Amino acid sequence: MSSTKNYPFQNKSLTNIRNEKWKDIPGFEGIYQASSMGRVKSLDRIISHPRLKEQFVEGKILSQSIAENRNIKTGVPMVDLRVSLSSEGAQYYYNTRRIIYITFVDPNLDYSKDELYIINKDGDGYNNRLSNLKAVTRSEKQKRVFERGRHDTYLKTADRSKWPKNYGGYTRRKPVKQYLKGRLIARYESVSEAARQTGCDEKGIILTAKNVHHQCGGFKWKYSK
Repeated sequence: MSSTKNYPFQNKSLTNIRNEKWKDIPGFEGIYQASSMGRVKSLDRIISHPRLKEQFVEGKILSQSIAENRNIKTGVPMVDLRVSLSSEGAQYYYNTRRIIYITFVDPNLDYSKDELYIINKDGDGYNNRLSNLKAVTRSEKQKRVFERGRHDTYLKTADRSKWPKNYGGYTRRKPVKQYLKGRLIARYESVSEAARQTGCDEKGIILTAKNVHHQCGGFKWKYSK
């Protein structure tokens, strides 16, 4: 983390940052709150105590751990800030940007159902201000990775000499339709265009359209008639 740049999550003072707003975190109402600046705090509360029966616990700004996943191609790490919350004796660990988004935008966000990712618009994982967060689909996230030069497409590194000839030519120029969970979400004039727009590799789209593979990039593909 740059020593010359200060981020809100580093500020441990309970005094609000300018324009900062706080809301109860869904599922932890009255215990924890998240801020529009990317901070998380516990609230003043009374808890059970084995000897005193009850004990007053003062609220505080929570520390956030830093998880780094170094990119193989660029060597630059992808940063995730994480925070630990506890309730009724159980400990829970969350990605901070997801907590902020759920608190202020969509309390019903559920990756297991909607498969939406929360990203930092500026690519800075330390900057979890609400204004810097955005929900994207898997294909949008993949496209962003390629656009930022953090990954090469399969087509760029694949040994095409070993591909059967019927993977190219006419099949690449045929229009294709993109489906998600059985619902048509897009049409493309060609396989090449679909690959360029979504980040999926052309070979995978072709094999899926031919029912050789079940899916490519999380999507079902079919040739347009």
